[in-house]
Amino acid sequence: MDIFKLPDLGEGLPDAEIVRWFVKVGDLVEADQTLAEMETAKAVVEVPAPQSGRIVKLHGEPGDVIDTGKPLVTFGNAEEFKKIQAAEESVVIDRPSVFRNDSIAASAPVKALARKMKVDLLSIQGSGKDGAITLTDVRTKAKQLRSNGDGQATEQSSMKTEEAKSVAVNFAGNVRAAPRVRAYAAEAGVDIRELKPTGHQNNVTLKDLKNRWTSTVHDRSKAPGDYRLPERTQEVTGQPQKIRGERRAMALAMAKTRDTTVNTTIYEKAYIDNWLPGSDISVRLVRAIIAASMVEPTLNAWFDGENMERTLNPHVDIGIAVDSPHGLSVPVIRAAETLSPLELRAEINRLRQAVYGKTIKQEELTHPSITLSNFGMIAGLFATPIVIPPQVAIVATGRIDEELRLASSGIIKSRYVPVSLSFDHRGATGGDAARFLAAYVADLTLPY
Repeated sequence: MDIFKLPDLGEGLPDAEIVRWFVKVGDLVEADQTLAEMETAKAVVEVPAPQSGRIVKLHGEPGDVIDTGKPLVTFGNAEEFKKIQAAEESVVIDRPSVFRNDSIAASAPVKALARKMKVDLLSIQGSGKDGAITLTDVRTKAKQLRSNGDGQATEQSSMKTEEAKSVAVNFAGNVRAAPRVRAYAAEAGVDIRELKPTGHQNNVTLKDLKNRWTSTVHDRSKAPGDYRLPERTQEVTGQPQKIRGERRAMALAMAKTRDTTVNTTIYEKAYIDNWLPGSDISVRLVRAIIAASMVEPTLNAWFDGENMERTLNPHVDIGIAVDSPHGLSVPVIRAAETLSPLELRAEINRLRQAVYGKTIKQEELTHPSITLSNFGMIAGLFATPIVIPPQVAIVATGRIDEELRLASSGIIKSRYVPVSLSFDHRGATGGDAARFLAAYVADLTLPY
């Protein structure tokens, strides 16, 4: 027996979650064949078999978290696998004469697997030596059959869904509309028969009703049911759910940060009245961090609390916080100071798309020298962002806002970017942080 332990799937990642298995107990696998799909704190990774052999045990189910270095798969004797491979090229089994007069080449394990997976060997064109049918041929055929079955099941499921929709529709008055739509129409005093349906199978929808309100009711106070709670954006069951993937990694990182850093935050406003029309906000924020790191490099740094060492980084490797459906990821723009504005925009787009598509590489998610969080793209003015060791600082920007302020020409209305700078007070002084923030704000006020 050989026990395959989960290798380090990143740079020092402590664990990974099983997404799905590509094998099962009893399967014969070849070296480098994919065993499982695992999700780390950084990305989804396929784990290949380190050797050939029979699967004796799978150490976990989908959803389980396996620590790095702990057992993942137990293999049987590799010599057994080699013997079976040799045997499958030499055994010839006659086809039943009722089908054909020629013969079919397949080994006993191949024949057993075909019976188990309900695959007709007569339907397979062998790819082995002299046309022999191999284990791979059987598995491929079985996968094709499952794929066809899944397609039919999906179509049937879709038909059932449409049938369910039809059942829920009220046909009274020769108008198709759900009971909820009819109730809202009655409350608003709208004759539902006068509405133009735009829904599935000519159903009258809430949108159709709302369009009638906005086109005919000028006094909003006269529109019954004017305020409606938004519908839920996701299912809420009230049951405990495991935190996995990026969200789990973030939770662990936050807990570690609480115990290992002295997180301190200072705030400022950067007035951007001089910005040219069409300025790229994200690129401006990145370039401002680069400029501030040139003026005060102590925040573009790493701090080692155990050894009391500080490293000032020669390049500005900026981590960009990306909020995706999977959770929070922080891909890194390497040597950002060497890139032009157009190159920065292209790199931001590429990294964001890779995060959303879960194709981001491990090395693109490690070792930022400083981080930018632009939470203002969603909402909020100021925040207390958390520094992730060994970084010394993180810059966060809120939504662009306006205010009246006193200038040399009198009272003017100005636009500004709210800035929050958090830093590990062990690795930087308040003066260091203030100088960095001043340089950051100064760069943002420039007109370019």
